[in-house]
Amino acid sequence: MRIRSILISGAAASAAIALGATSANATVALDATGKGFIGKGEVQTALGFNNAALQKAVDAKSLAFTATQPTTQSITQAATQAATQSGTQTGTQVGTQVGTQSGTQAVSWDLSCTIVNGNEKNSVVFHRDGDRAGIRTGTRTGSRTGSRTATRDGSREGSRTGSRAGSRTGSLSYDLDVDARKNNNNYTGFILKGFAGEAASGTATDQWGDPTFGGYEFGAYKPAGDYPFGDYAFGDYTATGDYQPVGDVNWGGWVALKGENPADCLNNSGHVQDLVNVVTYSPFKDGAYTDGAITDGAITDGEFVDGAIKDVPGITYGTPVLGAVTYGPFQVFVNGKAL
Repeated sequence: MRIRSILISGAAASAAIALGATSANATVALDATGKGFIGKGEVQTALGFNNAALQKAVDAKSLAFTATQPTTQSITQAATQAATQSGTQTGTQVGTQVGTQSGTQAVSWDLSCTIVNGNEKNSVVFHRDGDRAGIRTGTRTGSRTGSRTATRDGSREGSRTGSRAGSRTGSLSYDLDVDARKNNNNYTGFILKGFAGEAASGTATDQWGDPTFGGYEFGAYKPAGDYPFGDYAFGDYTATGDYQPVGDVNWGGWVALKGENPADCLNNSGHVQDLVNVVTYSPFKDGAYTDGAITDGAITDGEFVDGAIKDVPGITYGTPVLGAVTYGPFQVFVNGKAL
């Protein structure tokens, strides 16, 4: 007698057949093609039937035999995450400044001669002091440092890739083609003749683990503005030449005895003998520098100092990559009761 069967859910039965899965119940002999045998005792136990109730159910064709098969499939998925990172860069700039230095030079004038007037000779001595101004140039160099922040790709943008693994679980359900075996007017078991029609798949459930990432790959920093430099720190000036006198000597008065006149020694008359006329210039006495303009030099960029990496919220996942399907053992049911 043919027993009616029902279709529950599924993917192609041929997939399960190819894998040769067996029954989860050792007392139910079911091969990969859905063929096998179930003793009436298993059915009676599952349904709580006595022999008479079982015989009646078979005659009424009220028994439906089905099978399910659990499946597990590995899945992997690529993941991408962005991050931002700020860096700090220090720059150094050298500047040159030219200054003008004023100096003062002391000058002394010593004059002496012998004035002859007939047989009379009169020696005279004169002295006076003066000074004059001079200028010279000097240069000095200084340096200044500044720091600035920069970003990469706007704010340092990077990405890192990773993957996550998981599993996809589901089940296949089959309709079984069954004949009841009869002996001496009693049904003694059920012959499973194979799967009837296509298997149907149940709802799959994915379970993912946490993604595993490698390190970020960043581009180059892009400076965000100029250096906020402070003032130069200059050293002392270094003179680049000698003083150049500016103007004439400012002479003081002659030191002379009453009645004596320096002009008497300088009149070039024949009455002057033993003339000594010496002007002595002392070294310039340094004065203060007057600062000139500063000429900025090139800026020397330092290396960026990396700041902390901040993950951008949100992870982008790629398309899941499905692995091989692992099929579990069959579970046979009668009227929805497991055998």
